Amino acid sequence: MHSSDASAGQPTDGGVAPSPPDPQGSGTTRSAETDSSPTPAPSVTQPSLRPSRPTRRRRDIIAELVIPGMSDIPSEQRRRNAKWAVPTLVIIALLAWLFPYALDYIAAEQTTRHAKEVEEEIDREGAAFTVSVREDADATHFAYILDQPLTPAEKKNLLQQDGDAVIQQLDSLAASHKGRGLQMPGLPESDGYTTGWLMDFFSDRAASLAITALRGKEIECKPATARTVVLIRPEGGGGYDGIHFNMSAPEVPVSLTPGNDMGKPYFSHRKIDLGNGATPGGLYVEVSSGIQDCKLIFEAEYRDAEGVERRRIRNGKDKFEVRGIPANPDQLFVVTLESVTDCSAGKANSEECPPLPFEKGKYTNY
Repeated sequence: MHSSDASAGQPTDGGVAPSPPDPQGSGTTRSAETDSSPTPAPSVTQPSLRPSRPTRRRRDIIAELVIPGMSDIPSEQRRRNAKWAVPTLVIIALLAWLFPYALDYIAAEQTTRHAKEVEEEIDREGAAFTVSVREDADATHFAYILDQPLTPAEKKNLLQQDGDAVIQQLDSLAASHKGRGLQMPGLPESDGYTTGWLMDFFSDRAASLAITALRGKEIECKPATARTVVLIRPEGGGGYDGIHFNMSAPEVPVSLTPGNDMGKPYFSHRKIDLGNGATPGGLYVEVSSGIQDCKLIFEAEYRDAEGVERRRIRNGKDKFEVRGIPANPDQLFVVTLESVTDCSAGKANSEECPPLPFEKGKYTNY
């Protein structure tokens, strides 16, 4: 009996201790077989064959898209970088938006500048101005010079008429005897009777320019060759608004404009503006040659943005021709409204006749 009791508390050869007594005193014991059933092994997750990828937040993905490599930067540094990244992106976007407009503006400015340069170059290629020259059709002549003398019959017919009738015939008489009429100078200080022209200055240039001087050039003079002279005693008269040249001082034309400037150098206080839509300029130009026949051209000096330039002016293709009174004409007649007097050399017996020989500047005011 003792041996069985003692053996009950010892482990068996199988290594399993007997179950303790039921605390409820039921006297039953668990089967050794039941207690020794194997415990199920814990499940072990098998490793995946796909490579592991760290979880990325949405902001990291966006940062990576906006700035490659941004997600690899630590969060604190990333926040500092993001602080400047947004303004930078805004500036870049703004510049990208403005860039095409800037290119268009630069290209347009260069195109405009080039077009303007081309226009200015073309504008300067042509003549700065053109001049239309014509004799004054309304001029009043106070002297006539004839290259062919009057015949005795023509002379007798002339002396038998009153002065007013003769004056009406003088233009046709000059035409038939290769002569011409001369005008009374517009101011007393002149070399003698004058020939006048009306000059109209035109310019189609877009740029402005101004004529600042007009001079006589290439002057050729010789003693006057007319054979017959007919003078009309003036009964008053007015001057012209223009300029007067004396062949004794062809470089400095003086003003004919009534007033304080009359007789003073014209271009010292005036100029002729042309170009840039300015109204064409007109100028009356008269020349006195005294007791000489002269030919000349005029040289206009003008100023524009390029500086001072000069241009020659001709009467068509020829020079301007100025006729004078010969010092001792073969025939000389003085006409008043009442009479005609023969003042030829050796026949001057009237106070109507001027003294001979004629001298420069002295025979227009006898």
